[in-house]
This record gives sequence, structure tokens and C-alpha cells, in this order.
Amino acid sequence: MARACSVCEHPDRRAIDRALVLGTDSIRDIAGQYRISRSALSRHKAAHIPRLVQAAQAAEGAQAATSGRELIDELESLRGRVRAILDRAEAGGELRVALQAVRELRETIKAQAELGVAAELERRVDELEAMLDAGPQGRGGVGCGR
Repeated sequence: MARACSVCEHPDRRAIDRALVLGTDSIRDIAGQYRISRSALSRHKAAHIPRLVQAAQAAEGAQAATSGRELIDELESLRGRVRAILDRAEAGGELRVALQAVRELRETIKAQAELGVAAELERRVDELEAMLDAGPQGRGGVGCGR
């Protein structure tokens, strides 16, 4: 029977996982900092980190039912109104107004994109943290194996 993963059972598991995912420190440095063997960290990284990344990718298609979603909806409404002003200005030959509407439309689209990316990243981090909080039993109770 395989032994439980020593990294999964470590009290600083979340910090260790974060360091592994971010890749800012080497396995050797992380091992030294948390007093875990490099081989245990390597096994943990190979066996458990991909599951966390896959879960984040699976969450990609889901939409957040938060105030962020409401802001995205409001920006979409604003974009439609700006687009209507642009269309009227172009049809009426009002080039100065049309140019201003183009600028506003560009800024609205830019804000939508930034908010969408921020909401997606927040959702992924929340899901990863929930998985980490669930402990080994939340990930099927599978150890890294030795």
C-alpha cells in the first residue's frame, strides 16, 4: 500500500503548492525552506499539481454570479449604447462625434476585457484554494506513491 504524500500532509501545504505553481523558487530551495525532500516535492508536483491545474481549466467556461458579472453586464449595455451613437454620428456625417464614440467604444471594450480576465483569475484562485482546503480526501485521497 502506498504511503500518504508527505507534502499533502505538511502544515504549510498551501504555501508549498503556491511556490510550485508559481515556479519562482527551485525545487531545491522549496525543499530547504520547508524541510521536505526534493524527491517528495518532485513526486507531489508530478502527481497533484496537474490535477489542480486541470480543475482550474475546467472552471474556465463557468460564469461568475458575482458583482463582477454585473459590472460586465453593465459594460456590455454601455458598449451597445456607444455603438448606437457611433452609428448615428457616422450616418449623419458628424465625424468629430463619431471619432469620440470610437474612443469611448475602445475604452469600454478594454474595460470589459480587463474585468473579464480579473473575474476569471479570481474564480480560478478560489477553486484552487477550495481544493487545497479540502485536503487529501478532496482529491481522491491518492498519495504521491513511494
